[in-house]
Amino acid sequence: MSAEVPQRRYLRFSLDIPAIRRSERGEKIPILIHQISLGGCLVGWSDDIFVGDEFRLEIPLPRGNFLPLKARALYKFPGKGIGAKFLDITDFEQKLLAMIITDRLEKDGLPEIDPFARPPLYIKEKSKIETTDPRVREEKEVEQILSSEQSG
Repeated sequence: MSAEVPQRRYLRFSLDIPAIRRSERGEKIPILIHQISLGGCLVGWSDDIFVGDEFRLEIPLPRGNFLPLKARALYKFPGKGIGAKFLDITDFEQKLLAMIITDRLEKDGLPEIDPFARPPLYIKEKSKIETTDPRVREEKEVEQILSSEQSG
């Protein structure tokens, strides 16, 4: 039996976007965002961020300045990256983030896609076959974590 279920709240874009993470002491730490949506991102690995930690990201806007966002680490893939959810993001901040995504798509020569578009529904089928490929399992875990609509 299969059923259509929404798997994501926001479209996710696989883009490499340089950003800055602010340490608790205010130090600027260069970091690379590997995937981003209007709800969260996958940032490069950092030994000093743990699941549940909140941190500040500053993402460069197309015409200068930075978009400061608060994020919470939801999951860590050791040595690979940290899945984070944006906290208390306003509609205006989401519009600025959409501008950043659209600008990066254009710079990378990729088709322009509206970051506010609703992700498609997928068919969810129960299957007895489980993957043993660690990369596929990790991608499924990130998908589940970043698509979570939990608040706070």
